[in-house]
Amino acid sequence: MEVINLKDKGARIPNLYQYEIIAKMNNHNFTLVRVKDRTLDFHTHPESDEVFFIVDGKMKLEFTNKIVELNTGDMCVVPKGVEHRPICTTEVTCLLIESEGTLTPENTGGKYKG
Repeated sequence: MEVINLKDKGARIPNLYQYEIIAKMNNHNFTLVRVKDRTLDFHTHPESDEVFFIVDGKMKLEFTNKIVELNTGDMCVVPKGVEHRPICTTEVTCLLIESEGTLTPENTGGKYKG
């Protein structure tokens, strides 16, 4: 067992758009990523919910009927099958929690290497 400080771990990610799996639990990945100036395409995850937890910064999640703003300390659970897209205009460090295999190059802008 180890203590993971999300802000420290995120600050040590050397490159934007570099996905780092920092922990695993019951077939779920806890993945940190730093992002800036990126809007992904609308997509769904048919097999798994996805959690966005904002470690530092802010971003938006756009859905077909609304936009949710997320700031440091905020969390949003996107249910499986719900169409969404992240919008990151300023730098944000985000913890993603989802079933293994949910994140792919197709739904992360081609940068995810799992």
